[in-house]
Amino acid sequence: MRLFEIFPLISFIVLVLMIAGRIIFLKKKKVPVNTKTKKNAILNFLLYPIFLLLFLLLIFELTKQTVQISLVIMPNLISNNLVDSFFLKIFGTLLIIVSLICMGFTLWNFNKSLRLGTNSNNLGKLITKGIFAITRNPFFVSIALYFVGIALVISNLFFVGIALSTIISIHFFILKEEKFMRKNYGKEYENYVKKVKRYF
Repeated sequence: MRLFEIFPLISFIVLVLMIAGRIIFLKKKKVPVNTKTKKNAILNFLLYPIFLLLFLLLIFELTKQTVQISLVIMPNLISNNLVDSFFLKIFGTLLIIVSLICMGFTLWNFNKSLRLGTNSNNLGKLITKGIFAITRNPFFVSIALYFVGIALVISNLFFVGIALSTIISIHFFILKEEKFMRKNYGKEYENYVKKVKRYF
């Protein structure tokens, strides 16, 4: 079905526009979004080329599915579908839709507290209402659900690898962020942890 070839790219564009739109909106309101430290600058200098390469590969593979490009960049072993199941594609599409809805609520509930990175000089208010009353990490849950959904719709090793690496890196970032939150929000955060689970 053509929908399964078009929807992943459209959904990715929607996801990027949602996040970028929120960041631009907050910057216009003079709300600091990202953290700037020397340690981060060095790390970013090393990681940006890797993320840029993965991002470009991701866009290419999504576009290739949509417009049926015959050009092959990666070996067939990585880019060929592992399974072709209609039910997996349906389930993946539903996961993508749920992830976009979850991201929409997350960005809405962030209000002016969206922060990228951990910096005690750039603290926002601890948010515990709305979607944050269901999961402590709705932003990361949305991202993880999205890439699992993509891996089900386009079930090749590249997207499965992207989904797995996203889930693993998110988990370790959350563990680091939890230490930061305990240190900076103290008892308020501890009480929140007792009420709301890390993921679901």
